[in-house]
Amino acid sequence: MKKVLIALGVIVVIVAAGLVYVYTQLDTIVAGIIEQQGSAATATPVGVSGVSIDLGEARAEIAGLTVGNPEGYGGNAMSLGRFVIRIDPATVTDDTIVLREVTVSGATVNMVQRATRNNLRELMKNLESAGGGEQRPADGGAGRKLIIERFVLEDARASVSLPDIQEQRSVDIPRIELTDIGRASGGATGREVARQVLEPVIERVLQSAATESLKDRAKDKVDQFREGLMNGLGGDESG
Repeated sequence: MKKVLIALGVIVVIVAAGLVYVYTQLDTIVAGIIEQQGSAATATPVGVSGVSIDLGEARAEIAGLTVGNPEGYGGNAMSLGRFVIRIDPATVTDDTIVLREVTVSGATVNMVQRATRNNLRELMKNLESAGGGEQRPADGGAGRKLIIERFVLEDARASVSLPDIQEQRSVDIPRIELTDIGRASGGATGREVARQVLEPVIERVLQSAATESLKDRAKDKVDQFREGLMNGLGGDESG
């Protein structure tokens, strides 16, 4: 009996030690999953500089999340400064996990437009084609879906490069807020969520870049008109 109790005690210690290890290494484990699954979904390098998870608060914070550009484009497509996720703890073990809020602050989006192609749209194509467009459960959690009650992108900027006309500009991205992503379908896959989030971001970047370009062209016209007017006035005075 004593030997049995000792054996049970050893097992409990091993299990407890394992749980402590998993808990203390959870941030590292999640960072690895993000990099692995993200790279597989986008077909580009995905990196994370840090992950902080508070199980008690059902909150996660990701720092330095970068998404590389598709083949043929250099550098990163996106750098998401501070990525905060608040989870509904009651749904953690469900097939559909509810994220109460996802806030991305200080993001930088680098868009390269070449004729009718740009790097962000090619990223979306990669997301759609990865895994044949379907998310196949490789383990107990890979097939889970998401509902995001509120998504916010704020304090973001975009670098827009148009190599064909040798133009590059930096523009502010207006605040984007989306609600109930995946709600209508009872949950969305990670790729579907990425697509639903990426589409309005691309649209806002394009709109902002186009607006700034029009402003610059209008200013050039005004400057030319003013210069012509002043030259005309000068001519009258001299006559």
